[in-house]
Amino acid sequence: MKRIALTTLLAASAGSACAQAAGTGITLYGRAVAGLDYVNGIARGGGAADTLRFGSNQYGVSFWGLRGAEDLGGGLRGVFNLEGMVTSGTGRSDPLFGRRAQAGLAGNDWGALLLGRAMSLTDDESGAIDPMGLQASSIATLVYGRNWGSRPNAVTYNSPVWDGLSLRAQAGSDGVAGSFSRGRQLSAAIKYARGNLSLTGIYEELRDAQGRMDNLYASSRQYTLGGSYALDDLRLFAGYNLTVSSGATVATPENPYAATRSQMAWVGANYRVLPALTLLSGVYYATLNQHGGHGTLVTLGAKYDLSKRTSLYGTVASVFNSRNATFSVEASPETMPRAGANQQGAYAGIIHLF
Repeated sequence: MKRIALTTLLAASAGSACAQAAGTGITLYGRAVAGLDYVNGIARGGGAADTLRFGSNQYGVSFWGLRGAEDLGGGLRGVFNLEGMVTSGTGRSDPLFGRRAQAGLAGNDWGALLLGRAMSLTDDESGAIDPMGLQASSIATLVYGRNWGSRPNAVTYNSPVWDGLSLRAQAGSDGVAGSFSRGRQLSAAIKYARGNLSLTGIYEELRDAQGRMDNLYASSRQYTLGGSYALDDLRLFAGYNLTVSSGATVATPENPYAATRSQMAWVGANYRVLPALTLLSGVYYATLNQHGGHGTLVTLGAKYDLSKRTSLYGTVASVFNSRNATFSVEASPETMPRAGANQQGAYAGIIHLF
């Protein structure tokens, strides 16, 4: 696999110069993120434990990719995008192109139609309405990463932008004969961004291999509405998320009371203190039915740009749980506290874009 990846990179680099000359652009791009992460109060047996670990993906994941386009004339282009996630702590990239593996056509007037594995619309679009930018402590935390990840076997349509308004749609399934619901995913997003105002609405339905929606954080329906408004160097954020599963929802470690409904609201802000320094803050509140309780996540972070491509980051966060709630301070079942316990976490590191 390493030889294949290396061969791909070398071929892409060599082919890039030839492709540019022929009118076809191929770009190698990516992001490397690495740091340290501390979380306390993790449930272990009848007690709690702390952890200090390598922080591979707390401030967004590391990834690398290839994308390109060929001018077919008349405003039509053939396009492709291959992208894989890398865990910086171990160097693993498995599967090789686990984020995107798409090919399609794009037009100036009608948008783009892409076929293949794609990032979910909830992942692609939620960052614009989250004051913490979909970090490990963000709007993803109190839904255990339900809005993260890629979607296989997808057909994705991206519209052009009409006076600030754009639309996206995505659909896919497992392709099981006789059933269109098994492994099905359907989603749509609408966005309006003009001037200082940005608004986004997202819907996604995920079904499991049997066509059911019986896991609140894995196979369910999710509705998200949020926006932001800029006032000079200050940008304000607010949003609401509703996640719903069926009455046959099963209990899981993240959802021990088999809740079928999660509601979450948030507010936050980004403030550019200096040209290179931005402060980030967010408060997120989620409540579950079926006696699942409620939790409040409070976050504060900073990002300092050493250059256009290299930045330092740091985030501290606390989660406050009601009696039955087991929300973690980061979007990971591995760091869940005991029921009703509060928890704190912090991570810091470096980001490099290429």
